[in-house]
Amino acid sequence: MNLWIQKESDLEPTGNWEDSYIFTINREKYSTIYSNITTLWYHMDQMEIEPIYEDLFIIGLSIFAADKRVSRRIFRDCWTREISISIPVIEYEKWNNTVKKWESLLGFLTGDHWKISFRKTDKVFSYRKNKNRKHINVKNCDCVSLFSGGLDSFCGAIKLLQEGKSPCFVGHNEYPKLREKQSKFVTGFKQEYSGQYMEFISFSANSRAPRKKDGSYLKKSENTSRGRSLLFICTALSIAGIIGGTTPVYIPENGFIGLNLPLTQSRIGTCSTRTTHPHFLRMFKEILFLVGIKNKVINFFAYLTKREIVSSVKDTKIFKQFYSETISCSHPCIARWNEKGSTYYPINCGYCYPCLIRKSSLLDVENATNEYTYATTGLDFLIKYEETEKINDLVAVLNAVYESKKMSDGELKRKIKYAGNLHTEEIEKYVRLYRLTINDLCELFLRDKSLYKILGV
Repeated sequence: MNLWIQKESDLEPTGNWEDSYIFTINREKYSTIYSNITTLWYHMDQMEIEPIYEDLFIIGLSIFAADKRVSRRIFRDCWTREISISIPVIEYEKWNNTVKKWESLLGFLTGDHWKISFRKTDKVFSYRKNKNRKHINVKNCDCVSLFSGGLDSFCGAIKLLQEGKSPCFVGHNEYPKLREKQSKFVTGFKQEYSGQYMEFISFSANSRAPRKKDGSYLKKSENTSRGRSLLFICTALSIAGIIGGTTPVYIPENGFIGLNLPLTQSRIGTCSTRTTHPHFLRMFKEILFLVGIKNKVINFFAYLTKREIVSSVKDTKIFKQFYSETISCSHPCIARWNEKGSTYYPINCGYCYPCLIRKSSLLDVENATNEYTYATTGLDFLIKYEETEKINDLVAVLNAVYESKKMSDGELKRKIKYAGNLHTEEIEKYVRLYRLTINDLCELFLRDKSLYKILGV
């Protein structure tokens, strides 16, 4: 499938691209890809940002839109897509040298076959005049940190503030209620760490169905979104570039989720993000180096379990105040369709993969309180929902715990290596990480005696 990204009043597709679906990115006109980022840059006193950072954002936005709008169901295996995409960039010569690296990176990220084509443009997306200009002073910040409102990013924020840093927190405004939570946490940070400077930036991005020249549009969309996290990082880097050319970007996420090993053979094609996998980060950093972007991208939780992350900050006042409200769930809006009612969201469902990891991470938190749509995930849960998809993640995690008892270190190392190209030292660290996380999950499950037999205890 051919996709053409039309930036502002850029050229329409011709030649081999004639039959492409066209995504438009316009500031003032109707646009099939839209974001509030230009307004935010303007609030940061930027009439336009450096071209290399604008290009990076446009690339991330384009991949995000393509990933979201091209359905996997229309391809032969209902998963692996063939996507050719033409993206306009200002710094054409620099980006053209990274084509093969982008194709490898995106193949690893989304599990698809990508053909990337960059083309030269002089169209600038940055400038967007706003009469009601609100000034956001990010220049006083010394780092940028992704802030999803999840437990990992919440703990990462505490770590940075405990170290005396002045972060700019960047959140993706997926829906208003999640943004409200993110803002609430940052307000708490400002009160607790009143002597430190910090900012909170909430950006939005979305896409409509692209159209061909003849007016026909791409009807189906995709419910997986691995490209979302790439856009998250590219946006954070564009803000880091405004602060300074060496300002670091932190992406706090526990190493177990970052490694993203399939729990079973049937889950090889997992929908989870891979943007914190060390192999992805290594490829991404190579691209940044080739185009001259010097901002470091750092995950300081790369080799820590979620339980270890929580333990490092659990005694702080701010953690105790807000941890129970953080959202780690893969479908936090599920409460809209259950008995708790439409206003009771976002909330952790309690039974998805991230929720189970979250539960195991809080085992050391005294009198841990958490809100879940479903509080228990024991045998009664498996029986009650055996005919539904609700039990899929729980069954997969239980199987992973059971199988890990029989898995040798050599087998585990091969499994880790197969999931992404890693150095020997990295593999050793992930063996430790995997074992500890599985032990944490086992400890969680064994609190329910009905699961003893299932786990082989």
